[in-house]
Amino acid sequence: MFKNDAAIRQFIKVGTGVAVLTAIELAVYAMLGKFSVNVLLGAAFGMAASCANFLALTITVSRAADRAEGGDPVKARAAVQGSTVLRLLVLAAVYIVVLKCTALDPLAAVLPLVFVQISVYLTEFFRREGEKK
Repeated sequence: MFKNDAAIRQFIKVGTGVAVLTAIELAVYAMLGKFSVNVLLGAAFGMAASCANFLALTITVSRAADRAEGGDPVKARAAVQGSTVLRLLVLAAVYIVVLKCTALDPLAAVLPLVFVQISVYLTEFFRREGEKK
């Protein structure tokens, strides 16, 4: 079981941000009259994929930091690099399936990947003075 509280808090904050931004995305689709089940499914799928990717990143980096503190920075760096390649390959495969699947709106599915970055920036911007990263 993963037990790094700071990493879990970071994931919860970013995941909440992604969920809020995805809700805004769906509201924009609705206001434009483009909302459909395909959009809803695409957004839900994209949100799940982007949050899973961020969770994998969070866990990998946290474990690598622990490993580096334990005196093995070479293995820590290799673990992060390997995870990066693996996560990108998995995301590419997932989004190739999204593009081939007619039941999912591709744009609605891809936008949550950007929402992760926005959520990370907002989380850091609104971080209280003295709060741990």
